[in-house]
Amino acid sequence: MKILLTNDDGWGFEGLQALEEVARHFGETWTVAPEKPMSGISHQLTFERPMRFTQKQDRSFTLDGTPADCVRVAMTQLDVQFDWVFSGVNKGANLGSDTCVSGTVAAAREASLFGCPAIALSQHLRKFKQPFDWSKTIRMAEKFLPQLMSQSLPPRSWVNINFPDINPDDCATVKFVETKLDPAPLPAQYTKMPDGKLLYCGVYNDRPRKHNHDADVCFSGDIAVTYHDQSNPKPFH
Repeated sequence: MKILLTNDDGWGFEGLQALEEVARHFGETWTVAPEKPMSGISHQLTFERPMRFTQKQDRSFTLDGTPADCVRVAMTQLDVQFDWVFSGVNKGANLGSDTCVSGTVAAAREASLFGCPAIALSQHLRKFKQPFDWSKTIRMAEKFLPQLMSQSLPPRSWVNINFPDINPDDCATVKFVETKLDPAPLPAQYTKMPDGKLLYCGVYNDRPRKHNHDADVCFSGDIAVTYHDQSNPKPFH
């Protein structure tokens, strides 16, 4: 099995390293990731300039482009037939309307357009700026990814996974919950700076959440899983 890894936090990011540690148990891993962080870039593609495509290690490359570019270049420029594409693990959750702006999610979506099953993986952080123990993410992914990969996904479909920020002792009992995207937008809160510019100041953990939808599931301590079918795109309910 050949697995393509990418992300939107950039090549060498610890979440991508955690994902590689998990993925190599399932097959041969290849990495094409952005040269620099590309969070919030959504499904942007690069058409008007050349992109640097640089080999960093064996089967590992950087691209001077977006996460969606990374998948497109890997699919067309590497002589590899990929069985899966894993995108992540993102630093911070991608829940509800986040999926519209996430580069992590866009990479999985781009893979599905090529007919390759894909999974976007994100790690919720209760305290975003503090160091995070990625071994928790690894334990949860190692436990549940085989279950997910054993399923036969419809053509042009992808899966969005959000891991909760839980205590290490809870990783053994955490549940894998299939759910739907929360329809509520993030809080639209801004602070006006002395120079007149606006700085976003919404608190992610204070976002509204609908019972039993992905934000509620993840914030409540379980793994939120949403399935997306490009041929029938109805993720919000």
